Amino acid sequence: DNYREVLGNPPWEKIKLQEKEWFASRRPDIANAANAAQRKRMIEALVAAPSREDKELHADFLEDLRKAAGESHLIRQSERYPLCGRGDVNTYSIFAENMRLVLDGKGRMGCIVPSGIATDDTTKFFFQDLIKKKTLATLYDFENRDAIFPGVHRSYKFCLLTMSGLARPAIKGAEFVFFAHQVEDLQDEQRRFTLSAND
Repeated sequence: DNYREVLGNPPWEKIKLQEKEWFASRRPDIANAANAAQRKRMIEALVAAPSREDKELHADFLEDLRKAAGESHLIRQSERYPLCGRGDVNTYSIFAENMRLVLDGKGRMGCIVPSGIATDDTTKFFFQDLIKKKTLATLYDFENRDAIFPGVHRSYKFCLLTMSGLARPAIKGAEFVFFAHQVEDLQDEQRRFTLSAND
């Protein structure tokens, strides 16, 4: 039997443009404005600024704003992502939904995503569908306290998520581990448990 295996570490970024983050490396004074209203005034002032660099910066900002709005519209309206294409869309969730779509009936999919895949309001329909169809195999939750990912904040939570195809359901339930700090924690029987769809 041939079946497709899918592995991935999708990007973890909101599609909505965040003004503060966008200006952080370009114009820290705008990023560090006292509040959103002041930041908006400073952004609008770029248009009337005497320097060509400020005008170009404003044009670049508007272009990236338009691009983010277009991406968001496509994801929400294309019907390609009916379970995750809602709310403030994060790329990890639509990548996870897409990886699931390309998985065949007997395949397996594994990816590293924020633990919000199981807990966030915008991903609840996706997670409910995994449980309902018994395609969630494992969810191993980590807190980045030991800096497994050095560039990610130490309190950030991520998980190793494994799903199966519809022809290979997790009949006995999915296996979970929460608050792991190192890979070795996955072997700790006190941390591991199985929950069925009914549970």
